Amino acid sequence: MSDAVASADVVLAAQKIAAGEVIGLPTETVYGLAADAQNPQAVARIFALKHRPTSHPLITHIAAGADVHYWLDEARMTADMTDIMNALIDAFWPGPLTLVLPKSPAINDVVTGGQHTIALRCPDHALAQSVLRVLSQLHNTPHVGIAAPSANRFGRVSPTHAQHVREEFNDQVWVLDGDASVIGIESTIIDLTRGTPVLLRHGHITPDDIFDVTGLQPLPNDAHAPRASGTLLAHYAPATPVVWSSSADSVLADAGCLCFSNEFDATPFKQVIQLENQPKGYARGLYHALRELDRAAHAQIVVEDLPADSAWDAVRDRLKRAIVGSNEGK
Repeated sequence: MSDAVASADVVLAAQKIAAGEVIGLPTETVYGLAADAQNPQAVARIFALKHRPTSHPLITHIAAGADVHYWLDEARMTADMTDIMNALIDAFWPGPLTLVLPKSPAINDVVTGGQHTIALRCPDHALAQSVLRVLSQLHNTPHVGIAAPSANRFGRVSPTHAQHVREEFNDQVWVLDGDASVIGIESTIIDLTRGTPVLLRHGHITPDDIFDVTGLQPLPNDAHAPRASGTLLAHYAPATPVVWSSSADSVLADAGCLCFSNEFDATPFKQVIQLENQPKGYARGLYHALRELDRAAHAQIVVEDLPADSAWDAVRDRLKRAIVGSNEGK
């Protein structure tokens, strides 16, 4: 794609968002279903397209260097909260880290699922950042945000390619093609509203990464935490039932397999996809592999058990939820 065409597509993407439309937007994590975060009617269209419960909050994406305080309730921001926020922004933005903070009363409640917190992220993707800059020009304000949950039906496998979004929504959604997502799973979500980090969702940035920057080990998610994207028990699920290899009593005649090690015996399977034997490479290919195996309409998808090492926690989290979601009602 030439620079001229890419530039024209970016402008068109921003124009569509400014006009209240919902589009497919590439990011480094996964493709998002994107709308103007400050247009409640446009945000409501995201919920409708995804069949997503309106109480399930969205992440608002902002430009590099944007004034994060515009989105926040300064009266509820403590000094500790501000210091930790600034340290994490300096270390990881732009990047796959979402921060949950007290929401400004001026921000609509639709994008936050009715909560008094807001989830903010600065994407590390050139096209997403370009769309944010053009949207700022169109609105004539630096204070713009794009709400963009993963561009798939609620609870299903997230998209990492433009074609995944087109397959999911057909002609309902125009898609800005930004090639494959380089990380491949959703952002880490950290809640800062208690003045100490709380891990709401695993991702590319690990709890150890957070500790290295803040000196604080993130607390685990609990009943007091705000609702957050991707934290339901059933999520990221293909239509085909998924099982761990250790839980498969016997391999069905028409089964697909997702593995990573050369030692795993994949001979009984009709289709085998082998991902990288390290967690970040595995994550990059995970959703595309699940979609490929699901498209083949196997009777079952058997997943090689992952190493117990905490470096695999993010992909383990996605697969555990996919297993629950894919087996519901079966």
